[in-house]
Amino acid sequence: MMRENKGWPETRRALTELSEIGLFVLVLLVALHAAASLVVPMVAAIIVGSVIAHVGDRGQRIGISPLVAGLALTALLGVSMFLLIEAIAEPISTLVERLPQVVPRLAAAFGDMLTPFTTLQARLTGGGSHPDGGVASLEKMLGALDLGVVASFLGGLTPAFGEFLIFLATLVFYVAGRARLRRQSILAFGGREDRLAGTRIFNATEASLTRYFGTTSIIYACVGFITGLIAVAAGFPAPILWGLFAFTMSFVPFLGPAVVSLTIASGGVLLDYGLLSVLWPVGAFMTVHLVCENAVVPAVLGRRFEINPFLVFVSIIFWTWMWGAIGAVLAVPLLLIARTIRSELKVESRVSLPS
Repeated sequence: MMRENKGWPETRRALTELSEIGLFVLVLLVALHAAASLVVPMVAAIIVGSVIAHVGDRGQRIGISPLVAGLALTALLGVSMFLLIEAIAEPISTLVERLPQVVPRLAAAFGDMLTPFTTLQARLTGGGSHPDGGVASLEKMLGALDLGVVASFLGGLTPAFGEFLIFLATLVFYVAGRARLRRQSILAFGGREDRLAGTRIFNATEASLTRYFGTTSIIYACVGFITGLIAVAAGFPAPILWGLFAFTMSFVPFLGPAVVSLTIASGGVLLDYGLLSVLWPVGAFMTVHLVCENAVVPAVLGRRFEINPFLVFVSIIFWTWMWGAIGAVLAVPLLLIARTIRSELKVESRVSLPS
């Protein structure tokens, strides 16, 4: 009994510490959610700036200053992003405006496919079958969908002008002062081993992000190019915009391909194409994307970048809830950073610093 009473203060202290940590995490999440308009562009700029600065460091091999190379890449990226947003903003806004018109046309296009199921349901329940039962059932199902969620997600892909300026300003200042900021962060650690660990984490994180974005950008550019060809074959207008849209959305696992598929199907329905003309472009795009995601990307990136799909899905849902559509784009990079830090902290063999 005395032993239990003696151990109770330690248990209470541990519970108190856990409660304080939990409250801190809760307050931090609330603050991140409330300040999303400021935090999101800054986090995105730091991630992109780490990649640009890492590439700029390699400019020393050909005699270019890392700062000059980094700022030049930042300017090029800023212009490219502005042109990309300018290109896809109008098609996305047009699609958002036409989403309510898609529901009845989808119901008319796919209603015949549901007729056998509604007939079987009517016979099992003892009710009479209606000739338009498939269309009515599909209209009821599609009408229950919250198209506002889809509209808000698509609208979140084109950030406000103020957020874009915050992103560019943060990116420029981060790339310009990244070397000094990194050095001060590493020197903030006390011992030599801790500083070595900090250096290794910085290097590994930047290298992982650079390899991930570099590889996936090339692969997703191929996906966008093939999507443009599919749009040409399907008779869709502006195939270049379809390719750019597929390239951009490919960086959002699960949700991105689903949105592109829905957009392709909606485009075919709005153009009054037949059912086959609506289905085959969607099937072609999904085939290309599945091959890239399940064969090409793992083969090129290797096991080091393999992340549990369940963790990816949870991360996307969480960051989408926190920061909207841009949070879905940042979900995988943030998860990759966390995994890289965890992997580096688990390394047991540490190289000693020179005396």
